[in-house]
Amino acid sequence: MFRTILAAVFLMLAPTLAHAVADGPDAYRVVGVAADDVLNIRSGPSVRFDIVGTVPHDGRGLENLAECTPKLPVDTLVEMSSKDLKALRQRTWCRIGYRGVTGWVAARFLAEDGGE
Repeated sequence: MFRTILAAVFLMLAPTLAHAVADGPDAYRVVGVAADDVLNIRSGPSVRFDIVGTVPHDGRGLENLAECTPKLPVDTLVEMSSKDLKALRQRTWCRIGYRGVTGWVAARFLAEDGGE
């Protein structure tokens, strides 16, 4: 039973866990941002920090500069409710570089950029 629950958590949180326990991809692309909007780059990992730049809705080649936050141990993730896990994914931030600007962006708007 425990293994089934653990497997479900891993499948549900694959993007979060990848950021939480590994360096992640070399580059990201922007996803989930409306065509008439931009992805804000902030000076720190929260909406409370100043906007230091933007990335267009279809931006590519965002350099991965550090592991995304928060970095939580797997045993902590397993104990969290599905509601808390979803909220965690929405609060995860990644440090990136884009066209000379470095800062933090919300991880939910990033996907690995395969360079296609």
